Amino acid sequence: MDVAEIVVERPERARVRVPVWPLVVGVVSGAVLWVVHGALIDDSYITLSYARNLAFHGHWGLIGAEVSNSATAPLNVLVLAAAIEVVREPVVALGVVFVLANVALSAFLGSAARTSGFPGWIGSLGALLVAANPLVLSTVGLEMTLASALLGLLLLAAVRRRPVLFGLAAGLLALTRLDLGVFVLVVLIGLPSLWRGWWRWLLTAAAVALPWFTFSWFYFGSAVPDTLVIKQLQKSWGDWDFSNGLELYHEAFPTAVVVSLIPAVLGLTCLPVVCALRVFRRAALLWPWALIGLGAVAHYYVYTRLGVPPYHWYYAPSLIGLSLLLIGVLGAVRWPFAAVVGCAVFAAQAWFSGQQGLPWREAAITTNWATPADYARIGAELGRIVGDRTVSSPGEIGALAYYCDCAIVDGFSDRGYLAPQIEQRLADATPFVRALLEFNYRHFTPTEPRPIEVVLRREPGPGPDPLWDIASTWAEPAHLVLEPVPAGRVP
Repeated sequence: MDVAEIVVERPERARVRVPVWPLVVGVVSGAVLWVVHGALIDDSYITLSYARNLAFHGHWGLIGAEVSNSATAPLNVLVLAAAIEVVREPVVALGVVFVLANVALSAFLGSAARTSGFPGWIGSLGALLVAANPLVLSTVGLEMTLASALLGLLLLAAVRRRPVLFGLAAGLLALTRLDLGVFVLVVLIGLPSLWRGWWRWLLTAAAVALPWFTFSWFYFGSAVPDTLVIKQLQKSWGDWDFSNGLELYHEAFPTAVVVSLIPAVLGLTCLPVVCALRVFRRAALLWPWALIGLGAVAHYYVYTRLGVPPYHWYYAPSLIGLSLLLIGVLGAVRWPFAAVVGCAVFAAQAWFSGQQGLPWREAAITTNWATPADYARIGAELGRIVGDRTVSSPGEIGALAYYCDCAIVDGFSDRGYLAPQIEQRLADATPFVRALLEFNYRHFTPTEPRPIEVVLRREPGPGPDPLWDIASTWAEPAHLVLEPVPAGRVP
């Protein structure tokens, strides 16, 4: 045999497939977090304070001096606290959670797309459109990024008709925000096939969510966060409530609102078409995606009926749900068109972020009286001055509590203020809602508020000391005044 004819076969090396698109989402998410890390809204600092106290002290409360139950999203606090345990810095931990949640959303959407017969890369495009949405970015630190990942998981469970996975998503969504259960209910109604294995998703959801709600019911005297009562009592801001709040924000932040609404409006436009064409095979593959869009519409309707104040993060679930529907539609059409539309929307979002200045000084949409830098400066000085004394909040407590690390109190940090609020809510409730509230608070034990020793209040216009001056895009210039409470006087 000729030596030239000898063929040596070498074993082929196993190919390692690197998930390129989720990696891109992770990198972009990290860059986006850098853009907004100094522009967190006041309520984001409430969440960070809860997570920091839990991670460092094993304490559930906005301030170290009091146990409280005003964290609207328990799962978000728990996840952030776990990240803080590792990295030891709350804002860095927030960045880790933000990036991982967006990568998870990319993975869930990609899997749902491939199962539906769509290209997998469409999932990463969807994650980018959610992550870079100006309104969603104006909620970083709250639970909306985590909620978007879990809505992606709910979609994946619906596409694959997996009862256990559906129950897992439902339980985690309930721990994130109870109102996100609207999406779960809509998917259940729209997919009767899930009811054939009803006991599997029901037991899974109960196993995930009930331990926390049971603990909270007995330990805090309420299974649900106290913000359910606090926010409902606020009703509206004068003539503005959730139903017309987007008009208010469009007047104050026109470009931010328009850019934020682009993917949601496109998704809403597609919704009736997808529902009407459901009889066709290609459109039928979009039905689970349409259910997420219908959930977004239902969520908007529920909040409109509640008549709650128009906090901008209340609109985020509807924007996210309709954006996910848009991604499904883009996945169902020819890829060049999908890529052009998706990239155009993302380009508009990126352009807007650059127009805000890099990094942002304040959120694109905000209703705070001061910038985070203002509150950081004042909070550090406040902590130095008041020491161990109790100081009343001027009306916004999150960033001040985070930076002063002192006993600053209002209804969010001191449950001594809660009993009168519960009584007022019971008086205004219908018989059915009243029965639910009475059952929820049956283990609640009223306590007295902490005696206030120092008052911090907001006054219009600049003050004599620039250190205490505050202003924002939303609010006129003002200043904070710190005064001790005279002996024997109750503020």
